[in-house]
Amino acid sequence: MKKGKILVGMVVFLAFVLMSSSFVFADGIDDIKDAFCECQFSGEIGSYFEYKDNEASDTNAGWANAYLTFKYETSEWNDLKFGVRFFAHGQLYNETQNSSDPFGADVETEFTLPEIYFNYGFGEASNFRIGHWAHGKVSHVDDSHSEGLYVQYKEIEKLELVAGLMNRFAEIDYDDGENFGRTNDAQDLDSETTYGSDSKPHLYFFEAKYAPIDLVAVNPFFMIQKDYASVFGLETKIKSEWEKYEVKYGANILYENINAEISGSGDANVFAIKPFVEKGPVKVDFCYSKFDDGSALNKPAWLRDVGNLVDQDAADGRADAEVFETRVKYSFEKLWLSYAFATATYDTSASVGDGYKDHELQAGYKITKDLDVNVRYFIVKFDNISNKDYNKAETRLRFKF
Repeated sequence: MKKGKILVGMVVFLAFVLMSSSFVFADGIDDIKDAFCECQFSGEIGSYFEYKDNEASDTNAGWANAYLTFKYETSEWNDLKFGVRFFAHGQLYNETQNSSDPFGADVETEFTLPEIYFNYGFGEASNFRIGHWAHGKVSHVDDSHSEGLYVQYKEIEKLELVAGLMNRFAEIDYDDGENFGRTNDAQDLDSETTYGSDSKPHLYFFEAKYAPIDLVAVNPFFMIQKDYASVFGLETKIKSEWEKYEVKYGANILYENINAEISGSGDANVFAIKPFVEKGPVKVDFCYSKFDDGSALNKPAWLRDVGNLVDQDAADGRADAEVFETRVKYSFEKLWLSYAFATATYDTSASVGDGYKDHELQAGYKITKDLDVNVRYFIVKFDNISNKDYNKAETRLRFKF
């Protein structure tokens, strides 16, 4: 399915619904108007700044923006509702020591619609959605937004079933407001440079989420893009509490078996375990992950990152990668502080070294109920390679409404 076909189909579908309503649901015309008028409206306005101090000469760069995003969602009419979200950037500052454009590299389009969808609710809690939609906790697909459709079935106690397909994905990240098919269409699933000349333009995904008891939840999932890759995964979450000492603890265990169908890539097995312990305002997280060596396809382009405690230069998917991460977070009433550390070894070319160490310091402060500020500082050092180490500072101020 090429770009825009889903959106065209959505418009046609909406027109069909409205025309049908004038004949079949003649008495419900006012209800449609009420659904559009009695809507939910929310948004966010803020500013983001980053500066990267590179060890390599003449490559330091920084930029800042002001951004606005708002979401409109109608009330339900005959179990159907429509939603759209708008995202816009405006450049405030842009500086580099060479001819590159750091703002343009991160913000690939200044205006985008990360969400535009129809949602049909059925049963007690199930739904069908089509368009541009936010993943949230829907699937293991990488990034936070996709174009496609899915069905979420929640009519059986303690069990949730999800099935869907997508043809491209996009991301709204800490610093990005990216459009669908960004980076010269590299996130469209019909991109030959990313997925191979014979790969099919759709990803199908199936998930089951089952929590037989409060302490354990299992989440098997299956993803397939024909002639590119298929993945079977199992994520298990365990959590408990030592009531005597008011200590919470648990772990998230992930296993993935990846069957590569693209030329030059081999199958892979990926393993990760993420234990945590929490007492009062202090929480400590760990993550250990291991990837196959050689030409293994450890991380298909649409698969979510495995290690996510530290947000710079992840080794996910690199050959023979072994990654250890930890994070300590302390929360006050309105202020929280955290320190995270990652170290990785992997088998790759000398141009990117054979490992790195990454430190992340972060602080967040909730000024009011709707206004908060966040600051992050990274120190990244690579093994056996010069002129690639860097320090990076990021700040974000936002107001939600």
